[in-house]
Amino acid sequence: MAILRARGIVKRFGGRQVLRGVDLDVETGEIVGVVGPNGAGKTTLIRILLGLLRRDEGVVELMGRDPFRDPRAREGVGVIFERPNMPGGLPVREVLGYAADIMGVPRDRVKWAIEAAGLSGHEHKRFQELSAGLKQRAALAHALLGEPRLIIADEPTANLDPVERVRILDRIAELSRNEGVSFLVTGHVLHEIVRIADRIVILSSGRVIASGSIEEVASVVGRVARIRTPRTNELAEALRSSGFDARVVGLSVVVRLEDGSQARLFKALAEASEGIPIYSIDFVEAGIEEVLGGGGDAA
Repeated sequence: MAILRARGIVKRFGGRQVLRGVDLDVETGEIVGVVGPNGAGKTTLIRILLGLLRRDEGVVELMGRDPFRDPRAREGVGVIFERPNMPGGLPVREVLGYAADIMGVPRDRVKWAIEAAGLSGHEHKRFQELSAGLKQRAALAHALLGEPRLIIADEPTANLDPVERVRILDRIAELSRNEGVSFLVTGHVLHEIVRIADRIVILSSGRVIASGSIEEVASVVGRVARIRTPRTNELAEALRSSGFDARVVGLSVVVRLEDGSQARLFKALAEASEGIPIYSIDFVEAGIEEVLGGGGDAA
């Protein structure tokens, strides 16, 4: 059963189209990852899915209701924002206790949420004293208070160190597996989201360019050649003139590969290298930056 269903979502700000016909589903007990670079439209999409922003076209059903027209749709939904915020001068346990009272849930739920979020041992600290990772765990505990069927997490690993990023994602996977909570998780690092997601939606400039299981998305993402050279623009132009999808990403030229194209690439590089120095060539699974080649103009 779909807890969340969106079809044909379009959003414009003035004359700028930020979302362009986005489709998305979250089923009971699954983790869906929405991956895209900064500016792809992920946060705008979340605001629409929660009913916090009016869509211009399309249909949204959250818990079977339109969240923009019926606030009851948000009952049973927890939210984690990229930069969580709580009253900084109060102990986290106290803040969560007040939140439980407002939600009308037993105070026993606070203890469970703290343990489930991996916050045990830190709940007596003030929010302002917590590290970035512990602040995200506090936000996760808050999202768990209302016994949610769905948690929407917008960039939950942003601004965290690599170890804490893994811990937060593993905690999400554990809650989905053991508690049956569904998650919609956004991010811009493809390999992180792939670790925990059942399905992936790749968003670029407000459009869905790939959607499905990890295997289905991998067939679209494919492999790339990452070529290091001090003259990236010249090499990219030379390869494009030879029929390759080549773009500059950072200090490298990235080339999308198709079956049988590797031999052609070597020939094109041999011709180009007569005037352009090439330092190295790596053949790797494409990351989100190589797939999308930039952030687009969405929000």
